[in-house]
Amino acid sequence: MHTYKVKTKDQILLHVQQWNDTKNPKGTLCFIHGLGEHQGRYAHVAKFYVDHGFQVYTYDQRGHGMSEGKRGHTPSLDSNLDDLERVLKTIPHQNLFLYGHSFGGNVLVNFLLRKQPRFLKGAILSAAWMKLAKKPTIIDISLAKLMNGIYPSLTQNNKLDANDLSYDPKVCAKYTEDPLNHNQISVRLFSDFYSSGKWALENTSKLPVKTLMLHGADDGIICKSGTKKFAESHKEKVTYKIFKNTKHEPHNDFSKETVFAYTLNWLEEILNSGD
Repeated sequence: MHTYKVKTKDQILLHVQQWNDTKNPKGTLCFIHGLGEHQGRYAHVAKFYVDHGFQVYTYDQRGHGMSEGKRGHTPSLDSNLDDLERVLKTIPHQNLFLYGHSFGGNVLVNFLLRKQPRFLKGAILSAAWMKLAKKPTIIDISLAKLMNGIYPSLTQNNKLDANDLSYDPKVCAKYTEDPLNHNQISVRLFSDFYSSGKWALENTSKLPVKTLMLHGADDGIICKSGTKKFAESHKEKVTYKIFKNTKHEPHNDFSKETVFAYTLNWLEEILNSGD
């Protein structure tokens, strides 16, 4: 494993990992993790794709894991999109796929729609944050809007219940015990990404590359209807799969082997299609 730093536009350092150095890989995968977690939670996912001939990269988003920045805060959506662009400049672009989960899926879908990265071979959106399972109240939205103008970096508990992540109790316990995870979300991060999720659902026609969307049928954090709405409005480019008896993290639930096999099959179909 090779680790290195990437400097952001506002001079903070992001922690990046190259998981292997495969000669003549089938393709390259870069993972974008979710809110409050870090790239280390994808070690088993990285190993699966490494074992199947892919080059794999991951990075800790700003305010997460071993990267710098206030925990759970971002100055703007644009900051996260620029961070991703800077990381991508350091990795191979041949047969490159991006894989974003939850909050990372929001980053990725907005990167696809706003930046139009046609150099990508494809993208995978896992439980992408476009529509929350529990809709914020009008009071919550109003307070967030008010504080966003006064104190945007104010953070509070994101109220995530680890038991909503997976049916596997070991996954939930490990998440709670991991010191690199945190439970913070800033007013600015919530405001920007809540609105950018809604924007993504209204701009599906802008999708530039083939995309696979995954979601657990029993996800109590991100609403699966957002995935279905996005996918069904752009059937030409999007394939989607809702996995039964699966919560928020398909790659960490009892169904993970099925999820891995399904995803690998999609990747190889894209690679073999010659598109």
